[in-house]
Amino acid sequence: MSGRTRIWAVIALVCLAAACVSSEKTSEPEVAKADRKAMPAADATNLPPVSVLMAHRVADYDAWKQAFDDHMQSRRDASCLGHYLKRGIDESDMIYIYCLATDVDRLRAFLDSADLTEAMRNAGVKGAPEIILMKPMSRNLVPEQKLPGIIVMHTVEGYDSWRAAYDEFDDVRRKRGIVGHAVSRVFDNPNRVVVYHQANETADLRAFVDSEELRDTMQRAGVVGDLDIRFIEVVGFAKY
Repeated sequence: MSGRTRIWAVIALVCLAAACVSSEKTSEPEVAKADRKAMPAADATNLPPVSVLMAHRVADYDAWKQAFDDHMQSRRDASCLGHYLKRGIDESDMIYIYCLATDVDRLRAFLDSADLTEAMRNAGVKGAPEIILMKPMSRNLVPEQKLPGIIVMHTVEGYDSWRAAYDEFDDVRRKRGIVGHAVSRVFDNPNRVVVYHQANETADLRAFVDSEELRDTMQRAGVVGDLDIRFIEVVGFAKY
């Protein structure tokens, strides 16, 4: 091999290695189930002060997703730190967007803005969106993984007594296949609680929801009224 040929061969190998490294950095990691671990628990003292859950139906997911991506700067300007994008498991046209944010007033202004209303209309959102402003209370999730989950919304007689029963139930949740969880309170109705659970398999979530242990614990914890349970799957996420 000539000296010039050796040089071109080395350059080709270096470029190939760089391309592999770049691909590893930009792709969303596929993690084996055994390696999926929740982050250390965070509570309200070290979490952002506000979050929002938006839910709505779309006529065409791909068209909506392009418009959603194009609107990222507006979410950033509203103090959003990033987003998790989820789709309904039983209703694939149902979209859920979850964002943590640092400024309550900026986020409220964004949610009430004509700009957001127009952007959703142009993106093909069907019907009125459901928008829930929340205060994050705890977060112990497996981060940045496309896992199935459930969003559970219910009213409690008192948050503190409910929370004590919820925390005592942690071992049962884990045995039932729940690998991550988060709790929030609705901003303008603090006894309205929004709970998010992750699992490796949708079947684990359905069995958990149907379990007698869960029903007994909710009754003992002071849950009142009907439960609102949504089965979802994470389909994307980003940090701003």
